[in-house]
Amino acid sequence: VQQTASGIPVGVLNLQGQVFMPANADSPFRVADEELARAKDVQVIFVDMHAEATSEKAAISWYLDGRVSAVVGTHTHVQTADETIRPGGTAYLTDAGMTGAYEGIIGFDPKAILEKFLYQTPRSMETATRDVRMCGAIVDVDEATGKARGIRPIQEKQTEG
Repeated sequence: VQQTASGIPVGVLNLQGQVFMPANADSPFRVADEELARAKDVQVIFVDMHAEATSEKAAISWYLDGRVSAVVGTHTHVQTADETIRPGGTAYLTDAGMTGAYEGIIGFDPKAILEKFLYQTPRSMETATRDVRMCGAIVDVDEATGKARGIRPIQEKQTEG
C-alpha cells in the first residue's frame, strides 16, 4: 500500500488470469477476495488484470465492481477502446496497451516472430525500435469513497529529437 500526496492509502493488486495462461496460477477471483480482505481499510485500489482472455478480464471487473476503484487489463499489447465505469463505481478498460515499438509485432522485430509462426520453432527475438508509444489509462477516483469518476485511455507517441 502506497499513499497519495494528501496521505490517502492506495492499494495496487496484480492478478493473473488462467485462460490460455500458465497453469500454475491460482484463481484471480479467490486471490482478489483474500487480498481485499487484508486491505479492508484501503478505499482506493487499482487492479492490474494480467490475462489473455478479454472475457476473463471483463468477468473480474464485474466481480470486483464496487470493491475496487479500477480494473485495467494487461498482456495482449493492444489498447482497447471500451473504457467504462461499472454500476458500482469501478473503472474498467480491457487492455491498457503496451509501451514499446508499435512498428513490430508486440514490440519485437517482425522477422523472427514471422519465422516462429511459419516454422513452429523458437527464435531469438530483437526489440523493434520505431514508432515507440506509451499506453495506459488515467483514472479519476474520489479519494473519500474509492469510486471512479472517470477513465480515459492514453497513448503517447515518442517525439523525435
